[in-house]
Amino acid sequence: MNRSLTQAEAAGKPDAQEPSIGWPERIGATGYAAILVWMNFYICRGLFSFQTAPMNSMHGFWMAIARWADGAWFHPAWWPYWDGGLPFEYTYAPLTPALTALGAALFRLSQGIAFQWVTGLAYCLAPVTLFLMAWLLTRAPGYSFLAALLYSLTAPTRLLVPDDAFTWRSFWDARRFYLMVSWDDTPHVLALAFLPLAILFVTLSIRKRRPIYYAAAAASIGAATLASAFGPTVLAMTALCLAFVLRRHGYKGAVLLTMAIGVYGYALSARFLPPSLIGAMRTASGRGEGGNWTMGSVTALAIMTLGWVLLWRYLPRWTSDWRLQFFALFAYLMSSPPMLATFLNRHLLPQPNRYKFEMEMAWALLVVFAVRHWIVKWPRAVKAAVLFVCLALAGEQVVSHRIYSKASIQPQVLENTIEYRTATWAERNLGQTRILMPGSIAQWANAFSQVQQFTGSSWSMAYNPIQQRGFDAVFFAGDTPEEGARISLAWLKAYGVGAVCVTGPKSPEFWKPYRHPLRYEGVLPVLWRADDTTIYRIPRRNASLAHVVPESALVERAPRGPSDLAGIERFVGATEDPTLPAAEFAWEGWNRMRIRTTAAPGQAISVQVNYHPGWHVTAANRHPQLQQDGLGLMWFRPECNGGCDVQLDYDGGWELRICRWISYCALAGLLLGFPAWRWLHSRQG
Repeated sequence: MNRSLTQAEAAGKPDAQEPSIGWPERIGATGYAAILVWMNFYICRGLFSFQTAPMNSMHGFWMAIARWADGAWFHPAWWPYWDGGLPFEYTYAPLTPALTALGAALFRLSQGIAFQWVTGLAYCLAPVTLFLMAWLLTRAPGYSFLAALLYSLTAPTRLLVPDDAFTWRSFWDARRFYLMVSWDDTPHVLALAFLPLAILFVTLSIRKRRPIYYAAAAASIGAATLASAFGPTVLAMTALCLAFVLRRHGYKGAVLLTMAIGVYGYALSARFLPPSLIGAMRTASGRGEGGNWTMGSVTALAIMTLGWVLLWRYLPRWTSDWRLQFFALFAYLMSSPPMLATFLNRHLLPQPNRYKFEMEMAWALLVVFAVRHWIVKWPRAVKAAVLFVCLALAGEQVVSHRIYSKASIQPQVLENTIEYRTATWAERNLGQTRILMPGSIAQWANAFSQVQQFTGSSWSMAYNPIQQRGFDAVFFAGDTPEEGARISLAWLKAYGVGAVCVTGPKSPEFWKPYRHPLRYEGVLPVLWRADDTTIYRIPRRNASLAHVVPESALVERAPRGPSDLAGIERFVGATEDPTLPAAEFAWEGWNRMRIRTTAAPGQAISVQVNYHPGWHVTAANRHPQLQQDGLGLMWFRPECNGGCDVQLDYDGGWELRICRWISYCALAGLLLGFPAWRWLHSRQG
């Protein structure tokens, strides 16, 4: 399992020459990779067989994107299904739903089964890429296999930063499987599967300086970025570790090269990650754990910096092998966010405990390659006996994980779930009326239907922060049911919601978010009720999302809190005023809205759809300026005096157009640049 290092290699010098990979080593490495694929597939094979749908998860969320995206992968598109409308780019990182849609189309699968295939692919792929990276960097296929085996079958974070109460046997938990299959971490693990490839190719780029490695590194970075929002953060942290250990290869040049590769990787993903989305995610992260940067965050950064300096100062005394130095720095940096959050209650990054995935991968590498230097000195018989114990434990773990997976992956008849029945009833009976769905019903509704929701999106990428404030008000505001009903109905009517679904304590819906689930009983008419789940109608003047109102009635500033209703109630009163002209509203495809009404000078047309500069108005052969009110909704002066036919068209705006062309040019450069370089190189030769 061991291959000794040359002195130049151990010193990390740029002219270190590694011996070529012989066929025996290639065959052995292929065998190790095949074992890892078989083992992980054996554990999760139920995902490839039948529909299983844990309704507490976000699986339906990604299935919905895969089902309804259509041409949105290739051109700007408005997504009307969640939160009152948002650009398609704001739904979620696209790689998981795109692969789901591709699998469903190619193999004629349902979106549910196709998503499970993507989950199984990510589950099997992450250990294999970890093995490949470790093998090609260390040229120790046996130890690399043990690291991938440790990563596949154990959960070291359950000892270091346990998710719940500490127990020694938690080390053997199938944590990665549980969080992917029973919860929501398929995109995160898919991004993690590309991380070892990015490490490998960035390292080769710095050490070898060849265009093929530049291209592979940029592609890996782009894929990880498209898979999950965690991808760019982890990649930046990893690049910092590589910059420190590979500094002998020309520190300044290595840093500049790594930055250039990272920028190119972002360019590949810019189509789905415009700068405005990055800003929105930063704003939205304030609603989650560790989202806001505080003085405690500064303290956490100071503590982490101190640990980094001490580690780097004394690490060379422990080992001169740059690979082991990298594994140590990588493990330290990946461990810092969750450990500082757990033990010191200080947060460096949003959602710090989500970095336990990266932490487990890093510790698997560090533990195996740290003990390697001692194991090589042991007698052959001792090494064989230790290996036998490791493989026996691995065999037990494979069986244990398989038993757990069989218990977790159970066939699900989706038509029997409250999520399916609620969504399909709403689609049949409410048409395009906007509805508020709660909890797991919201996460799954658009996997089954095309209902337009006031909720539904991922909070971590929320497009309109004021709408999210209203979302919270509906569920949590009010000390009494009566007060809660008054506050929530004001917010719902302001956003054009015509129906609201409420789940009581006996509902099969998983989350049950309402503070006062009986707040609308006797207040709103009941439309449908089953299994302690009720849909109420919200009385409105009409179901239109467009209203002619006095300009003075518009909400001028964002409400300061859920109970700051003065501007909201004034606006709602104007939308319900029977003396004002009614406005007919219709979608003509999701990138066009049509409004027919009458208007007079001094009046505005309010559209209860989230504002975005990619929308453009045409009214009476003129192009009024589209503006944003205090709720984040659209309005404009129609410049009509009498009948008014208005058309709103969405093209994504200049930002998305620029990002789209950046991505196309970067992709063209990736596909054509290397063949062109080879051709020029051959001509020069």
